[in-house]
Amino acid sequence: MLKSFFNKKDADSEMNGDSIRDRQIVIEGQTEEAEEAMSLLAQNDQAELDDTLIEINQTLKDAARTSLRDIRLMEEGRCPTCGQKTNQFLFTSVCAHCGWFSFISPEEGKSIIHLKNNEAIECGTTFDTKGDYILGITDGVVRAKVSKQNVDYIEFAWTEEEISRKKQVRVREQAGTCSWCEKSLAEVEETVIVYSAFANLQERFVFCTEKCNESFQKQYPIRVHKNCYHRSCLDCDLCVKKFSGEDETVLIKLEEGTI
Repeated sequence: MLKSFFNKKDADSEMNGDSIRDRQIVIEGQTEEAEEAMSLLAQNDQAELDDTLIEINQTLKDAARTSLRDIRLMEEGRCPTCGQKTNQFLFTSVCAHCGWFSFISPEEGKSIIHLKNNEAIECGTTFDTKGDYILGITDGVVRAKVSKQNVDYIEFAWTEEEISRKKQVRVREQAGTCSWCEKSLAEVEETVIVYSAFANLQERFVFCTEKCNESFQKQYPIRVHKNCYHRSCLDCDLCVKKFSGEDETVLIKLEEGTI
């Protein structure tokens, strides 16, 4: 059984190439130890080995569930620890409620570990480990392992180009994109906003031009939930509303008498 177990790993490694080899870094030199542990469990009780493997699989599932939860919370701008809204900065998210934070390191710039003896260690990025050490990594290789007790502070030397690009991305993200052509709305002076419910839940669509609005409505015609395109949301209760509809384009058209 042990032979087939590890042979399967070898076969998978050949199939998946570098990806598997990268993952094997964390267990490098531990294959023999794993074989010995599995052999010992099998000798004592095959059922015990089977239970152990089941426990491992369950742990993997629980970890995947936790990772998915944390990712979804962060996508919604919430803290994965306490669920509160986080403060979003260019390269960092901070939770003022519990103190959780997440940040990224420069891709083109560098990180500088300043030591208490006034020396400095330059590296590409840093990792704060639970073992009371800071790892300095450059070009995918750990170049320095520094005790936290010796660290004064860590400086992130972003290049001006990186900061400028990130600001542009932030502006586009905040402005959103056209619901039809997916063009960034950052440079659009006037937008067309439409609300409609394709089932029983109201959605908000923003278009960069009237042409995109018309194309959208032709693709998804009037038969959608009770003629949403020509009915005021303020006077309708036929769906579950997510928005009040106060800035709804159709209201302006009704006031102008154009529809």
